[in-house]
Amino acid sequence: MSLDYRKKRIEKICKQWNLEKNHDLMVSHKLDKKIFFDFKLKVKLYISRALNIKLENDDKIFVKKVNSARSNRTNVTPNGAVVPKKEFQLEYNMILRDWCSIIKNLIKNKPGLITRFRTTPNIRIKYGKELDDNLGRGLSTSLPHSDAWVEGPWGMNCFFPLFGDSKNNNLVYYEPKTFNEKMISTAATYTEMQWVMKYYRKIKIKPQIGSIYFSDYALIHNTFRNKNSGTRISIDTTIFVGNHKPHKDREKEYRKTIPELGLNEIIGVRNSETKNFSEKNSVFSHYTANSLKTIKIN
Repeated sequence: MSLDYRKKRIEKICKQWNLEKNHDLMVSHKLDKKIFFDFKLKVKLYISRALNIKLENDDKIFVKKVNSARSNRTNVTPNGAVVPKKEFQLEYNMILRDWCSIIKNLIKNKPGLITRFRTTPNIRIKYGKELDDNLGRGLSTSLPHSDAWVEGPWGMNCFFPLFGDSKNNNLVYYEPKTFNEKMISTAATYTEMQWVMKYYRKIKIKPQIGSIYFSDYALIHNTFRNKNSGTRISIDTTIFVGNHKPHKDREKEYRKTIPELGLNEIIGVRNSETKNFSEKNSVFSHYTANSLKTIKIN
């Protein structure tokens, strides 16, 4: 019954938001070229500040500069997430403003379907070769996983590849051959949930640059790299549709409606580059859990 409900939920947002159906558990939307270009530029600006590299309009040249700064890990997690810091909180808010606007416009025909909107999207660098400190980690995104394992069972993933080698460095997805709720239980690591993979099979979906993909947590995914792959830059985050909530340790990342970030409020960052990442409250909480604050604009 749960899987049937999930498929109907995907069908509903597909029709109401006028999306393309990629799978019974996945839909997508190709972003307008100008909006995409402008958003990509904001992401590049943010990354250039975080890695202390020169901003370049050309994607290939910029990726080369990102690769040259691979050893600069002050603001990058083992999974490649670029962590907001006080020194570039303006650039972070520019991304948040545009991201909120993009999703708000995408769902404008039926905005009430989103019941929880996450305000901490991951701006992620996936280098062509795995970062050394991510090898063997129990929460490495190169392991097949569902975000349900750390966020609770009822969310949807959003994945947005922006630029780089998405041909050889992308997400691979798996669908359930048979399904029960134990497969999306919370767990302290992805490693301990790998038993579910015997009930899953790989599907032939390769996300394309410039399109946003929404998938139910019942679809499992992981980062996959072909041999000699290049670096990929992407956004990933989550939403909730229906009367559901995330894990209690993640609730403060979500709003019931999409906020006017950059207009009515901004997100302040407590930590500077002189500090490492904030300690997480638990294995389930986000790396920004104790470093962000909301500032109202009068």
